[in-house]
Amino acid sequence: MGIKEELKQDEELLVKVFKLEKFINKYKKPIIIIVALIFLSIIGYKVYDYIQTQKIINSNNALNKALNNDKNALNELKKDKKLYNLYLLNKGKFSEIDLKELKAIKAYELAMQKGDKKSLENYLLNPEYKILKNPVRFALMRIYLKENNRQKAKILYDEIDSNSKFKQLGLYLLHYGIVK
Repeated sequence: MGIKEELKQDEELLVKVFKLEKFINKYKKPIIIIVALIFLSIIGYKVYDYIQTQKIINSNNALNKALNNDKNALNELKKDKKLYNLYLLNKGKFSEIDLKELKAIKAYELAMQKGDKKSLENYLLNPEYKILKNPVRFALMRIYLKENNRQKAKILYDEIDSNSKFKQLGLYLLHYGIVK
């Protein structure tokens, strides 16, 4: 019985191999095309990834050189708009920056450094600045409480976003009135 079963299994295996061979012969060209497309896609992705990585490395090197006052690197850096804006921010050339977020950050930094009521209010009133408004409101609250203008401080507190950490700090500030 053992030999008959082995021969039957071998026969079934040969039948499956012949069916596979028939299938491969029938669909030879599409199979080759699909395998080639998969292979070319993988190679294309790797080449694209390599090129992008090299661009990033070159841009970062250009930024480092430009920060060290290399004029040729500055021309290279102008090709990468985001890093060029970062360079302008670093050099303090605030008026030349294109990105609104960087302008808002720089304006916030200047307003907080000045720390006076006028510069902080100007930051809040500027419609282009959509970020960092809550810390400015908190700083203005402190100024108004120092001037004993609790009503304006309360208005600013109400404008602070409810999910901001400055909301809780503003509540403490209003409640305890602690201003240094």
